[in-house]
Amino acid sequence: MIKKNKNQITTNEESDLLVDPDPFSIFLGVMGFTCSAASIAGYIEFRREQRRPITEARVKLLREAKDLLMALEVDTMQTETSLRKLEFVLAEGTSEYHSMPLSKLKLEFGSCKPLFTLHGFNKFDEVITELNRLVGRSFATISNLLQKLYNVDIIFEKDVYLQLIKLQNRLNGILREGYTYEEGFRVYYEIIAFTKDILRQMRLHLMKAM
Repeated sequence: MIKKNKNQITTNEESDLLVDPDPFSIFLGVMGFTCSAASIAGYIEFRREQRRPITEARVKLLREAKDLLMALEVDTMQTETSLRKLEFVLAEGTSEYHSMPLSKLKLEFGSCKPLFTLHGFNKFDEVITELNRLVGRSFATISNLLQKLYNVDIIFEKDVYLQLIKLQNRLNGILREGYTYEEGFRVYYEIIAFTKDILRQMRLHLMKAM
């Protein structure tokens, strides 16, 4: 780990010094986002038992919920793009200075500590910051979405509910499977694509109800 202040390091020193961050926490953040999307299943289950009367604001709420679902779809796509950037940056950090590739490193705390020059670390930090921003924004969007959904008389199709439950089960199994980082990236891409498809189905369902 680097102990010196970044501004105190000369150009010659910079090429020799390396930083070794642990990227595992960002996977937990992305998992948290997809878990919060999967939690919409709780709304659907609740709606089987609770019906509220139609109000004049129904169309407005449906339109707002549709827009929030679209925003989540966009954030999901951007999250996938950022994860692919992270995979590329980590591959550089592990292959250039380590003998073990991502396919040999367990997806857990402490197993993957890529070594970066300060320039490489800045690229890594940029991607992590981008992912944290997307995840944080998505949490806020889902919270807002659930508030809208609880105030409209919309009942989603049973297939949407079952897919959300399937997503929950897949998420529950991630940390138990003992994936490597390489496998973890593949699984996360699949989960993100699955989440995006569910969000699209929900948005189209809302559009039909308007």
